[in-house]
Amino acid sequence: MITGNIDGVRKRILDELEEIFDIKTAKYSFIDDSIIEIMLKATRELNREISVLVDRKGKVAEVTIGDSSTVSMPLVDLRDNKLSRVRVVHTHPNGNPNLSALDVSALVKMKLDSIVAIGVSDHPEVVMGFLTVENQKVHVEATKPMSIEDAQRFNIIDRIVYNEGLLLDAEDLEEDDERAVLIGLDSEESLVELAELANAAEVSVGEVVFQNRASQDNAFYIGKGKVSEVRDVLQLSRSNLVIADDELTGSQIRNLEDELGVKVIDRTTLILEIFARRARSKEAKLQVELAQLKYRMSRLIGLGTVMSRTGGGIGTRGPGEQQLEIDRRKIRDRVNDLKNELKKVVAIRNVQRENRNQNEIQRISLVGYTNSGKSTLRNALADMASKDSIVKSKVLEKDMLFATLDTTTRAISFEDNRVVTLTDTVGFVRKLPHDLIEAFKSTLEEVIYSDLLVHVIDGSVDDCYAQAMAVDEVLEEIGAGNTDRIIAVNKIDKGKSYRTEDVEKLYEGKYPIVEISAKNGTNLKRLMEQMASALPDNLVEIEAVIPYDMQKLVSLLHEKGTVISEEYEETGTKIRAKVPQRELHQYKEFIRGGKDEGFDH
Repeated sequence: MITGNIDGVRKRILDELEEIFDIKTAKYSFIDDSIIEIMLKATRELNREISVLVDRKGKVAEVTIGDSSTVSMPLVDLRDNKLSRVRVVHTHPNGNPNLSALDVSALVKMKLDSIVAIGVSDHPEVVMGFLTVENQKVHVEATKPMSIEDAQRFNIIDRIVYNEGLLLDAEDLEEDDERAVLIGLDSEESLVELAELANAAEVSVGEVVFQNRASQDNAFYIGKGKVSEVRDVLQLSRSNLVIADDELTGSQIRNLEDELGVKVIDRTTLILEIFARRARSKEAKLQVELAQLKYRMSRLIGLGTVMSRTGGGIGTRGPGEQQLEIDRRKIRDRVNDLKNELKKVVAIRNVQRENRNQNEIQRISLVGYTNSGKSTLRNALADMASKDSIVKSKVLEKDMLFATLDTTTRAISFEDNRVVTLTDTVGFVRKLPHDLIEAFKSTLEEVIYSDLLVHVIDGSVDDCYAQAMAVDEVLEEIGAGNTDRIIAVNKIDKGKSYRTEDVEKLYEGKYPIVEISAKNGTNLKRLMEQMASALPDNLVEIEAVIPYDMQKLVSLLHEKGTVISEEYEETGTKIRAKVPQRELHQYKEFIRGGKDEGFDH
């Protein structure tokens, strides 16, 4: 019985396909020539894939009709460290014989003896895929495209038996880890950063392919000619993933996967993946899921293996496969739910911000490129200038991109006892997905409402100038472009890049510049002084005589203000000090010279 999508298929074609069950394939042939003829004829008439399941005895177990680009794979019994003893031979109506990403995924997950693709064209070609083992890892090897005649001379059984021996000898067999080939058009520096992003997602980089062209190819991103080079690089580097340095359309992803036979993702998907892995707080998780759904909603149709039930690894984390396959209406409903939940978070954050406003607490935010050292600086400054032990709690410090996603705000005090809040924010990056910026607006509001920004720049990397410009662009986009700031050129303990001079020229005369090492503490005191001088002094100077039975107020002055001088008189403690405006009412009756004298506004 023929399975699959048989709706609208003429009875004559179904009858011809039924004949396949009566044809037995010779032992060393991949499939009988008569079966090939029937498959090619049906594929040309229907423009659909035809799949045939053959066991090692040459008997046909299943015949399936798919659509123009996919065919459902049969269910087979899986055995530990053993192949399934069946192979799938199927047609590709588009004429491309190379294994698709779904072909490769089915081969691995179902442990097929082999998967064979026939590109249906005037001169059909065949590609055979097999599982093999290297360093206890399973990976896929594929033949070069060959004619049907050459494919029939290929001893497929010998290859299957040899590879199965490798599988049997392997211990603790695991699927091969994700290894990626990076492709890009922008610049080689951008690809270096893409490699760091891949490492942050625990994906090793097999090779990098750069093509210098002005614009993307609408169909293949890098152009059809370059695709062949990438295919060769994939095989040579034994990679099983391609990551593009720009945002791709659903059709570009599908076309590349059809040509290359591996999963293809873009920079945006990779960044979203990293955010999904790093999100810890409820707010961050909501923001990441919202960004993922908004980005993927427009790509539900024709998005290739990222949407496939058989897909795994990068691009499938977060909302999950089931949510990604539901219809647009349900996704829109989920997006609305997430927005409502985030509104509640924003409301709480607004209340907290209003409380700080009422207390006249000034706000400083650390901003900068991802991995520039913001979290290390926040921890160092908090240790130097914390007002209480709670402040000494640490935020994660790690030498990787996007180590910090959750915004943390702590109180620190200057030498004049002014208390300010210091906020560590999520790092920026070039080509930061717009949906991600939108989703993190509630977090980034801390930056928007700050009185002062400390722009932390990694002065040790040659890309520091471009990174600084990228941060400025994001600050402009979120409406914080005109906020006062200090430029902190960090990591001078690693040595300054030749581009650091360009950074200093960029901000010279516009913002104060301090060279620091957050790790070693170099110049952090000077940075604190710059921060204190950049913020308006909201302290009021008073001279008061506080009775000895009110010494709690003296202690409060020492705690909340800055004591300039202190003497002991007959009636009480004579004290000259600077106090916050909000604390002034507690001392007015003791101020010398009357209620409105003896202090400067």
